Amino acid sequence: MKKMKKIFSLTKVLVIALGLCIASVSAQESPVGGVAPVSGANAIQTPLFLGASLGFGSGTGVGTERGLGLRQIEPMLGVWLPGLAFARVGYGFFDFNEEADDGDDYEVEHSDFDIEVGVHLLGQLYLVGNYSRVKELSDLGDVAWNEWGAGFGSLLHLFGKGVLFAEVSYRWVLEHYDPFVNKKVSGSRLQFNIGFFTYVF
Repeated sequence: MKKMKKIFSLTKVLVIALGLCIASVSAQESPVGGVAPVSGANAIQTPLFLGASLGFGSGTGVGTERGLGLRQIEPMLGVWLPGLAFARVGYGFFDFNEEADDGDDYEVEHSDFDIEVGVHLLGQLYLVGNYSRVKELSDLGDVAWNEWGAGFGSLLHLFGKGVLFAEVSYRWVLEHYDPFVNKKVSGSRLQFNIGFFTYVF
């Protein structure tokens, strides 16, 4: 129950962020003085964007088994050139409970600092590569590690400046010490992201 409350509270933060983005897009799309708004790529004055995403996956995929589920809530910003390429940075976070070998439950504060770049292939389909610096803080011990990833995604345009996106990526988890299993671990995992962003100007 405690974990579900955390998921709801964190999801609420993301919904509010997405709501503000959508409200901003709607305001930008509203006609002023009877003049029809410019839509599509012509409406974008700069490629700067602001957005957020939900990340689903298998946790670290190494060490203790964490199953599938919501793993990341990530606000992000960056530059996206429509139909060409993009670069973005984000800070993802998610708290959860973990059971150690001694049977005790510990609260873990998980965070990711992500740097991602991508290039469009055909239309709205694109390739994406990323680097993540991941940290997990708990009473049992603090740990940090690096992840590299590669995948693909696609866009769906909404209004003139709002965009939905979905991505699937394969992540390589570099070796690090896991205090919950008391040994060094490494491995790989899959992650699925779905989110929304809007161009600022």
